[in-house]
Amino acid sequence: MELKIEKMSSDGSGIARTEEGVVFVPGALPEETVEAEVVVRKKDFAVARLVALKEAHPRRIAPACPVFESCGSCQLQHAEYGLQTELKAGLVRDALARIGGFDLREEGFSGLECAPSPQIWGYRNKASFPVRKIRGKPVAGFYQAGSHRLVQLESCPVNAAPLNRHFGVLQRELPKLGMDAWSDREMKGTLRHIVLRAGLHTGETLFSLVVGSRLDTAKMKKIASLSGILKNVTTLTLNHNLRPGNVILGERTEVLRGDGLISERLDGWTLRYDTESFFQVNTDQSIRLYRHVQGLAAGKTLELYSGVGSMTCYLSEVGFVTAVEEWRGAVGLMKKNLEDNGIGNVRALCGRAEDVMTDLTGEYDSVVLDPPRSGCERRVLDKTGEFAPERIVYVSCNPSTLARDLKILTDGEKKTKYTVKSIRAFDMFPQTVHVETVVLLERRR
Repeated sequence: MELKIEKMSSDGSGIARTEEGVVFVPGALPEETVEAEVVVRKKDFAVARLVALKEAHPRRIAPACPVFESCGSCQLQHAEYGLQTELKAGLVRDALARIGGFDLREEGFSGLECAPSPQIWGYRNKASFPVRKIRGKPVAGFYQAGSHRLVQLESCPVNAAPLNRHFGVLQRELPKLGMDAWSDREMKGTLRHIVLRAGLHTGETLFSLVVGSRLDTAKMKKIASLSGILKNVTTLTLNHNLRPGNVILGERTEVLRGDGLISERLDGWTLRYDTESFFQVNTDQSIRLYRHVQGLAAGKTLELYSGVGSMTCYLSEVGFVTAVEEWRGAVGLMKKNLEDNGIGNVRALCGRAEDVMTDLTGEYDSVVLDPPRSGCERRVLDKTGEFAPERIVYVSCNPSTLARDLKILTDGEKKTKYTVKSIRAFDMFPQTVHVETVVLLERRR
């Protein structure tokens, strides 16, 4: 069938409308006319395979990666970079209108743009590679889109150079470790993932093997032997993930070399973090995002989901900060980071945001929310409204949950009323469909 693509979906597929309903076409761009073949048909929608381009978008380009069409990690390499940022801004606008019910002609949404990344290739400071058996040998790579079939690769163009350098060595050494690759189907095996992290401004690197079973002495010795091969790796760790499911990291990490930490510099601060800590994958773009948040906050600030304290450092220059983080290991690192950077006007609290907020008293000029992709618990949003700060700054990596939560925060029936004053998207993940967004809400009088 011939289809005219109208816009892009949140997973990067082109969307067309027919008399039978909506059709999603992976690999198609808005404004294109394509020949497609339906491969899945549901009651309300269908998924089609792109057979041929009848009329290509004028800004369609050849993907830089040889495995782009099979690997599921990037979705937009076939779009010129300026078009990528336009499409991502469109995703945010669409979610705000469709899920949040916002009128995009309102002042707070006018001129919504996506700030481009300083680097569009080689920007990622972290990569997690699943390990699976191919032709009897353990191989690391990325999953094919929508499957658990592994795409083998030698390097990845969006990963920073240190990651690719170490990955190439590790790919050659994997068969020598004598460990069975993990099987998703049978939920058993030994080696599940390889995790690589790098401090791009410090030159430090972290390498971790994620294992799904207990190791005997012989296997531990072989892993320890990697220290002699990976001479430029700052720290080597072994993460134990004995649970079934798709979560990459387990709750226990064993340090085999170094202290288990690497550091990164953000403007004048140096932050240390470990295998399990959250740290933005695009270092230079995260600096720009944090500066923007810093400019929106005011006075005494409550920061929720603070991690190891990256954004906390920036907020500390605005006023006193109460920083809340659920993961105990991250709180310990945050306290040490604040101490090492000479920051004394921050109180770090450990616990779930919705629980800690119940016990907090006092007034806050700003509340900064930076939740995971699932967004904020309803209790967090309600309690934020009860605190009645002058400003709420919401940092989101998921336009859908952002729109949902903004709708709750701006509910006109609430005692304290808020309105969106500014919204700006940041391209934290070039070549992919993902986008980060920062929203400022101000209290209405």
